[in-house]
Amino acid sequence: MARPREFDIAKALDGAMRVFWRQGYKATNLPDLLRAMKLTRGSFYKAFGDKGAVYYHALERYDEEVVSANLAALKACDAPDATTCLMPMFTLSDAADHGCFICNAMVEVAPDNPKVAQKTQEMADRLKEGILGVLKVRDVGLSPTHRADLAEMILHLYFGFQAMGKSGRAQDDWEGRIRRLLGEI
Repeated sequence: MARPREFDIAKALDGAMRVFWRQGYKATNLPDLLRAMKLTRGSFYKAFGDKGAVYYHALERYDEEVVSANLAALKACDAPDATTCLMPMFTLSDAADHGCFICNAMVEVAPDNPKVAQKTQEMADRLKEGILGVLKVRDVGLSPTHRADLAEMILHLYFGFQAMGKSGRAQDDWEGRIRRLLGEI
């Protein structure tokens, strides 16, 4: 009879996500993962198999925790203007020095890993749909095509904002920029 797992898989994946997010995929080695996940080598291999598999599971965990939280906040926003709803995405968080895990995955891993490429595209598409939902509900007076273009531009601004945060650049007036972009000024 197999022994039950003696660790919390969610906590282990949170540890893996943090180390991959901070260091990147290529710079993370097995000892880094074992420390971050608080696992033995045997437990790691039995539960995940290899570094690539745990990376993908960590990306899924990021989707569940971070992307889903952003989408829920966008959907729940009851502010009368779109900018107020979008601004939480443009506020530096504790992860500012790590950048965006999606961006990191798109740049470092996705070019060589079709599964990661598909997953990051799915997450980006969901974020775009959340942004589009904010723009639709607040009917900023645009055609559906223009609204979709704006949602795509705001998504790209978000990814750029995250990348700039990783570089340590000071937070600029993103609220003013978004208001001007949406014609709310």
